[in-house]
Amino acid sequence: MNKNILSFLLLILALFNLNKANAVNVIPERVTTMAVSVNETDDESEETDIIKKVSFRDKFKRSPEVQITNFFKKYNRYSSKNEIEKLRNLYSASFINNDGFNKETIFKLMKMSADTYKEIKYSSDIQSIKVDGNYAVVNVHETAVGETSKPMPKVGDTGIIISDIYYTDYLRKEDNDWKILTSVINYEKVDLKYGEAKNINIDISAPDYVSSSTQYEVNVKANIPPEVFSVGSIVNEQITFPQKDETDTFKALKNDELTRLVYANKDNKNEYATVSLALTRAKVEPDTLVLNMTGMAFVMKRVNVIRVNEIKIDEEKQDAQEAEK
Repeated sequence: MNKNILSFLLLILALFNLNKANAVNVIPERVTTMAVSVNETDDESEETDIIKKVSFRDKFKRSPEVQITNFFKKYNRYSSKNEIEKLRNLYSASFINNDGFNKETIFKLMKMSADTYKEIKYSSDIQSIKVDGNYAVVNVHETAVGETSKPMPKVGDTGIIISDIYYTDYLRKEDNDWKILTSVINYEKVDLKYGEAKNINIDISAPDYVSSSTQYEVNVKANIPPEVFSVGSIVNEQITFPQKDETDTFKALKNDELTRLVYANKDNKNEYATVSLALTRAKVEPDTLVLNMTGMAFVMKRVNVIRVNEIKIDEEKQDAQEAEK
């Protein structure tokens, strides 16, 4: 397998983890209704409307939930128009996410994603908004579907990318405006498929959370057609920028299944469990049997790594305390 292909996918996938190249298209009915009711000003005079347009006081009359709903609508509008600088203003200068990426890194990834994928369609559902003074917690479920700008040479076909993410945005009010302070991705699965792999269902199983340095199992199942020969590999890679490459030997799938035991990294970095599959079909030519690659697939599952703090117990002190009891 070409290591650059996997590195390329992981790099772009990091953007989906940050979740902020993504447009928010669906707002909960309860919150949307609030927003509509706030914007209804039919009973007010024309003079009052003009005053509101030039005054900040109206902003403070709106409930925090409505302000945050409008914030995400604005984010959606800027994302759809690829207005990067306006999007930048929606982030706090001190932003950092649960992968350790800061604001500068996020916008580098945004640019890469825009150059690599085209016609991405997003669907987001704000599941809850909780406000506490100048802070807010927003839980979101987001899906995205897009196409690569360029085909994979060995397959001769462009790729389809599908992501499914549950994340939490933490907002803070700065100078009377809501800003994204941090984002935490709780669950994430991304498929990138080329050629014949687009028609194959591939399931990956890996834990959402593990403790650092502990062992866990990664399993993949795929409904490979009988006439197709498939090989695959499984690796776990730290989520970093730039991405570090990990390699594993490609093995033939047995009963359309592949499993590997891996160890979570000891650096307390979140990681991806990544499955790479190559599909080939045999073609008989004069005196030769040729295997043609007909599809490629990369399936990734986020594994959040929990830091394990080693606590050393002073046994003598503990014994003394127990003796006093």
